[in-house]
Amino acid sequence: MNAYRPTQSSNYWLFALKILILVLGLYLSALILSKVFSLVFAVTFFLIRILVFIAVTFIVLHFFLKLLFKVDLIQTSKGFIHR
Repeated sequence: MNAYRPTQSSNYWLFALKILILVLGLYLSALILSKVFSLVFAVTFFLIRILVFIAVTFIVLHFFLKLLFKVDLIQTSKGFIHR
């Protein structure tokens, strides 16, 4: 039975080729994923910004209505929802 055993020098070239393919694959995936993640992060940041704006607006409105007119916005909205 004759089994192929590569020589010591061809093992180095094969190892170098595998490392090169790995580096190129990682570089290509980084290029693609940077575009995808930048889009995902931009959309997520925009949505979080809108949600924070709505929450802060509600809190400030609640505070001023309670301070100026003694109207509890939370209780009023609960009563409005239950109708």
